[in-house]
Amino acid sequence: MALIVAPDEGFDSLVSLEDAAQYMADFGHVWTDDAAKGEVALRKATQFLLTSYSIKPECLDPVHTSVKAACCEAAARALKGDLVKDTDGRVKTSQTVGPITTTWAEGVQGGKTSYPVIDALLKGLTEGNALGVKLVRG
Repeated sequence: MALIVAPDEGFDSLVSLEDAAQYMADFGHVWTDDAAKGEVALRKATQFLLTSYSIKPECLDPVHTSVKAACCEAAARALKGDLVKDTDGRVKTSQTVGPITTTWAEGVQGGKTSYPVIDALLKGLTEGNALGVKLVRG
């Protein structure tokens, strides 16, 4: 199924396959020549951005240049694996191999990996503050 690129109705990607390929070349990312794999990576990247960040509506129509860049950065990472991993919330804090010791601690990120470049690209383009809460003055 071909990508539907924002701001078109029912979009499933914030960036076209062609624009993503150009971005990857410009920034030295390894990108796929397989269109189907590229489309899947862009869909996963778009889903990640739209569910992880409250991007301001005016930055989606037309799609802001930095939002496109963030989508490409996420797509490059999506080709390598999941952007958000399922986890039970525990973090391994120690490990001994012979006679086997493993110690776990409660995790704080809940399976979410940090992507500083994506955070930086979206700075000022999202609603809310550092706590993820939108503040409205009465």
